[in-house]
Amino acid sequence: MRDKHSGFLIGLLSRNEIFLWTSILLLFGSMVISYLFAGFLDSILAPLLANFQQRVSDGTLKLETLSLFINNATVASYMYIGGVLMGVATAFLLVANGLFIGYVVSKVPLADFIIFTLPHGIFELTGIILAGAAGFKLGSIVFHFLNDVTKIKRNISIKNQISYLLKVNYDDFKDSLALFIIGVILLIIAAFIEANLSIGWGQFIQSVI
Repeated sequence: MRDKHSGFLIGLLSRNEIFLWTSILLLFGSMVISYLFAGFLDSILAPLLANFQQRVSDGTLKLETLSLFINNATVASYMYIGGVLMGVATAFLLVANGLFIGYVVSKVPLADFIIFTLPHGIFELTGIILAGAAGFKLGSIVFHFLNDVTKIKRNISIKNQISYLLKVNYDDFKDSLALFIIGVILLIIAAFIEANLSIGWGQFIQSVI
């Protein structure tokens, strides 16, 4: 059973490697740019950071598993659904989140940020990357479907041709959904760790170094 699951996961990731790398490059690339050029982005990102801090202080965003999960899962869902727009919305959200994370990192000591976010950040960022890849996969499906629709022949049943195109893209759709679901599972794990373990872990590490 374990071999079957690992084989499915490896196959899923290898089939969607280009979408995964695109997601990784957009997220981490924008993080690095924002971190290095935070001063130039103050006018755009400072209000967003202030809004985020306000949400935390007024209790809209709580350091609780459910609240954190809903926040991150909402972002991931928009990334996935945004794929229907040929992946443009997915790319925008990955870049926007990367810029925000990089900006936040620039405002605190880097070592402290790593210490306090590492336990949950590994799962959270991986979940976001998978959601982004799922969105790009969905965008690819929509693009190819629409492209194939333009080639439909009038002398053959249009209903049958549409049905055939849907069947052809069904496996790819399952891949996109699998990537998204795995990403959401990782976000659940991340939310639990962030709410219950990350702060204690960070304080412990700071006490021994």
